[in-house]
Formats: sequence, structure tokens, C-alpha cells
Amino acid sequence: MRFFLFWGFLVWLGASLFFRFLGQIFFVTDPIILMIISYILVIPCIFLVTLPIYRWKKVQGKERLLAAICIALPGMLIDSLVLVYFDHVFVNLPVYTDRYFASWLLWAYSFILMTGIIKNNQVGVRV
Repeated sequence: MRFFLFWGFLVWLGASLFFRFLGQIFFVTDPIILMIISYILVIPCIFLVTLPIYRWKKVQGKERLLAAICIALPGMLIDSLVLVYFDHVFVNLPVYTDRYFASWLLWAYSFILMTGIIKNNQVGVRV
């Protein structure tokens, strides 16, 4: 499961760097449709960074749930600290977007965890 912890860290790092430099494009609250799009777009991204890895590592059953937890855990732990210093870490985002960013993170981590309990044939992507 160390692999999945490391993978989760890499996913967190990539996403954090992305939002550190391009977050102002996705966390726009006016018009609200842009924010809704960012919530929708994360779903296929989550599937792309989890489902192929499960297949590659031949993870099934309860091990898959454990793998999903291991992928989500590093980011959840680190983001709990990052959000305290939101205005220093994400200087490209207005401070008031911290609540939207936190909400989006919960949404994304929830989908990571859900990939551990859904069956391959329930998702519209072939894994």
C-alpha cells in the first residue's frame, strides 16, 4: 500500500501546483457556471488517476478500498494544513475562495474514496 500512499502524494502535489499557478481560472464564482464546471471536470480526472492504477496493480475487492484510502489520505492530511495558510499558498486566488476550494477538495476526495467501492463495470471508462 506504500505505492498508493506515494501515488496519492504525487496526485496531491500535481493538483496543488496546478491550482497554485492556474487556480484563478477554475475558482471563479462569477459567473457560477465556471465553478460548477470545475466540480464536474474533476470527476473524470479522478477516474483517470485511480482506475488505471488499480488495474495496473491488479487491485480488487477490499484491497481496492484500502488503495483508494491510501491515495486520498496524503492529500487530505496535507490539505488540512494548507487550507489554514490558504492566502499564503494560493496567492493567485482571492482569500474568499478558500471555502469554495475546501468544498471542491472534499468533493474530489469523496470521489477518490468512491473509486474504491464501485465496480469496474459501473463506470463509463474501461479499466
